Amino acid sequence: MPPTYQSISAQVANIIRDELNAGTWKDALPGERQLSERLSVSRKTIRKALAMLRAEGVIRTERSRASAPIQRASKTRRKSGPVTRAALLLPEPIEGARPFTVLWVNHLMTLLHHAGMELEVMAGWKYFGQNAAQSLQKLVGTHPGRCWILARSHRPLQEWFAASGLPALVAGSTHEGVELPCVDIDHHALCRHAALAFMREGHRRLVLFLEKTEHGGDLASEQGFRDGIVEFENAEAPLICRPAKGAASIVRELRRILAMRPAPTGFLLSNSFSYLTVLSYLASQGLRVPQDVSLISRDEEPFLPYLHPTPTRYAAPPAKFATALYQAIKRVIEQGAPRRFDVRIMPDFIKGGTVAPHTGD
Repeated sequence: MPPTYQSISAQVANIIRDELNAGTWKDALPGERQLSERLSVSRKTIRKALAMLRAEGVIRTERSRASAPIQRASKTRRKSGPVTRAALLLPEPIEGARPFTVLWVNHLMTLLHHAGMELEVMAGWKYFGQNAAQSLQKLVGTHPGRCWILARSHRPLQEWFAASGLPALVAGSTHEGVELPCVDIDHHALCRHAALAFMREGHRRLVLFLEKTEHGGDLASEQGFRDGIVEFENAEAPLICRPAKGAASIVRELRRILAMRPAPTGFLLSNSFSYLTVLSYLASQGLRVPQDVSLISRDEEPFLPYLHPTPTRYAAPPAKFATALYQAIKRVIEQGAPRRFDVRIMPDFIKGGTVAPHTGD
């Protein structure tokens, strides 16, 4: 049967309800601001979730007082014992995440909910800095009994959790030497395939756009791209770009690249937002896609099929990614401590209209 979906506010209401059942807040709930920070959602979402709980008779709110749980008869109390939970750690709130991430998080919440588990989403750049150990120690100390899911994580964060012995896995790729399990798209195979797709169409000057922050998947992408190119005898070394986040940085890098002579003719973009920036900038300069420049998007987002020409891209359904993560979470919980295993998902290659043969010099 197809999975059922819940709004973010309904999912937040479920989390608060379980915290109440577990006795986390016996007399009064934290204020909206504190709940917003703890659950990494907006105060508007918190207000909607609290309204749902009031309508169910779970909490009551009096003027100028914090919301308080309504005491239930003993027959409705939750059985004692540890509550199994998963916690997703992100640098930014989920509401600012890319559509693909929001979709797989929603799928994962549903799968865990059906299995009697809950997913908490926690965000903050303080956990992703070079000196985040103190913040991480406080976080895991106040949220025991979680299986930690690390998304968009860098080496220091992965190394900290690997050393901690806590149940944890990476939603992405682990860095070399880090003994944590991970679930990710097979970026090495994907980017090797993309390089070969360009080369077979006669392109010899290629560019790979990555993000400035080096994630494990980006390192695998670069290696796969290089491995594909060297299979052709007359191949030129690719140009690897890592502009800072934001359209302005990407445009500055594009100006520099397009000023080269001869200019590159094939671009592999590591995310769909970079793809949008590159496509629109090329159009503003009178360059046609794919007649003058060919483009491939490494990642898929729901809006890409609505662009013209339809992007050539790689697509892995969010539900497939979420299911792989769910299976990995169960495996990590059974193990009890981090043991390295890798799960790789090979996306589908969708041949759009943005790659054409290159016959020039």
